[in-house]
Amino acid sequence: MVVAAAAGSARPLVFQDLRKFPRSSVPNILSDLRSIEKKHFAPSEVFPFDDAICAKQNTSVIVGVLSEKSRLEVVAYAVCVRWNHRLLLHKICVSPAYRRQGMGSQLMQIIIDRARCWSCRGIDLWVHETNFRARALYTKHEFAVQETVLDYYAPGKHGIKMSRILQP
Repeated sequence: MVVAAAAGSARPLVFQDLRKFPRSSVPNILSDLRSIEKKHFAPSEVFPFDDAICAKQNTSVIVGVLSEKSRLEVVAYAVCVRWNHRLLLHKICVSPAYRRQGMGSQLMQIIIDRARCWSCRGIDLWVHETNFRARALYTKHEFAVQETVLDYYAPGKHGIKMSRILQP
């Protein structure tokens, strides 16, 4: 668990693996994740957040929450898959109301730290060619462009593969 200050909020921001939350909180968190996905991603890019995600040992969902009385408010999350000594950052998202406050950078640093703990040699991700803010975030965290794939997401929607090598 990582606790950070949320800009403009007296509530602490907590980043934690989905499996570490109390079981009673997980259904609500999954519901919030599905809601955010449906609002902010194209239907073909929506991740299927369901109970099965917790059973996948090579997959981690890192969730950033603010505590609101007895309810947790999901404000950021990332889905990471470990495979063959590499980490695939499958998805990273900060809710629009909380963007431009440094949460994406905090989450990226947590992902990098976890990849090192998991003995990953590198981190790979794909980003829309036109998502300049995300690309700037990744570049800030020492990711480099590896290749561009035309029509990766859909016809006319090109994808860029970025990677970061991790030193032992």
